[in-house]
Amino acid sequence: MDKSRNLHHLLDELIRTHNLEPKILEQKVFALWREYLGTPLGTGTVPVSLSNGTLKIYTEYSAYITELSLLKQRIIDDLNAKLGQPVLTDFRIELRPARATKPHETESRSPNIKTSEENSIVSNQVPPEQLEKIEQALASVLDPQLKNSLWQLFMTQSKEKP
Repeated sequence: MDKSRNLHHLLDELIRTHNLEPKILEQKVFALWREYLGTPLGTGTVPVSLSNGTLKIYTEYSAYITELSLLKQRIIDDLNAKLGQPVLTDFRIELRPARATKPHETESRSPNIKTSEENSIVSNQVPPEQLEKIEQALASVLDPQLKNSLWQLFMTQSKEKP
């Protein structure tokens, strides 16, 4: 079995054993929102939270509230189809001024997450082809803390077993 399959297997195992699939699916909702809706709806609205299947969305344009309300069931059905399971059941849209709208943060940095400079020092000790496999294995992980933890684990595994 090659290392990339080992990495994918390890990632799947970690997700399963730590019951992280719901969190990963939640993160995918935020990532898919803008991609699915495109311009202008996707860029004029901001998903801010997901709770019990209900996505909260902010916009500063009242016309978007009307348009999204008309398309609601189709959007929910299409996003659930892209996710592969029924994650969304509803969404609520609130009118908020742009400066008060804070998007869902998927890139927040906690103190234990290494900077790219710290990562590059460690990366220099691992062959480039192995780094590429690690990056591919982690490409679908949206949670930054999980991604960093897995990256560190894979880097350690790569250094121990070249």
